[in-house]
Amino acid sequence: MASAAKSVCRTAARQLRSNQRPHFQSVSRPFSTTRRTLAADKKESSGSEGYFNRAFYNRLDRDDQASYTSLTPDERQKMENVDSALRDHFAKDSRTHREMEDNIAAELEALDFEFPAGPVEREPKNNGFFQMGEKEDIGPDEDDFQGDDISSLGHGELEQTREIREYARLAGWEMPLLANLTQPFTPPTAATPLRFRYTTYMGEQHPASRKVVVEFDPSDLSLTPAHTQNLIKLAGVRYNPVSKLVKMSCEDHETQAQNKRYLGDTIKGLIAKAKSPESEWLKDIPVDFRHAKPKKRFQFPEEWLLTEERKKELEARREARELAQKTKMESPAGLIDGIKEIEEARNIDLSRVEAPLMAEAKQPMAKGKQGKKEMRQGRA
Repeated sequence: MASAAKSVCRTAARQLRSNQRPHFQSVSRPFSTTRRTLAADKKESSGSEGYFNRAFYNRLDRDDQASYTSLTPDERQKMENVDSALRDHFAKDSRTHREMEDNIAAELEALDFEFPAGPVEREPKNNGFFQMGEKEDIGPDEDDFQGDDISSLGHGELEQTREIREYARLAGWEMPLLANLTQPFTPPTAATPLRFRYTTYMGEQHPASRKVVVEFDPSDLSLTPAHTQNLIKLAGVRYNPVSKLVKMSCEDHETQAQNKRYLGDTIKGLIAKAKSPESEWLKDIPVDFRHAKPKKRFQFPEEWLLTEERKKELEARREARELAQKTKMESPAGLIDGIKEIEEARNIDLSRVEAPLMAEAKQPMAKGKQGKKEMRQGRA
């Protein structure tokens, strides 16, 4: 009840100040926080000059104390009368106080409904004619750039840095653990004549990763010479007479295991065909190696190799050449010194050459058309 009385008292004080409109006296004075002296106040407050109720002042809150100080003595008395009347009214009738509190609560509820306390929903921006009617995918908190993020190019740089650091961690912590999986190399024996080669791209999907290549020497298959020749003829262009190896590959199937199995079945079929009695007709067919074109391998000439004897011979030739050059320079009829000849040519008496030219230049030239004609003839 006391809080409601204070709010009503503050409102009454403000109304008193607004209803009374005193005429201000035009006084030229510097800026100050003290209250300006009014001419009407001096006349009206002559009877109650200096009135100030300290007990009433202490009961007020900070804002009401400031309002009470700014009032005139008569207005202070009126404010105290209004406050005492309100206190008596609310003390006699508590129902009025409850109704006032209910009215205040209703007004606050209406204000909360009209102005909810939460994120303010902004009106959708007008994106232009070509985007009319389209739904915005951006949420209410992300529609404007608030300066707290970087550009897409910056995010790309960060993603690249994260990827590099991930591979650096793998190289530093995971790759050394692969040393525990190492196995000693064992050369192939006669029981394993086939050599398969696979292609991997370190876990990435690639069309060439399913390709399988096999190489073998027909002489390592424990066949007779006749059967070996039959196998070479059946292999055709896949046999290389230089390396004496048969090379086959397959990538028709989806996985490496399927392609490897296909190659194994093909080799089994070739061996069975070479051993079968039906392949006797292959004896009459000559071996054709026209598909194999050996590469020319050039060897460095032995005469060009720098042996110790060759080094001594080149050093002797170099010393003989330097000695002949030095002998020519020391002899009177030796080499011509180009620098010396140029210096001597510069010492020619230039006055003999310049005299005729200067004499011709000093001759006076006729004026008019005749002079121009002589000038053209002289240039010609």
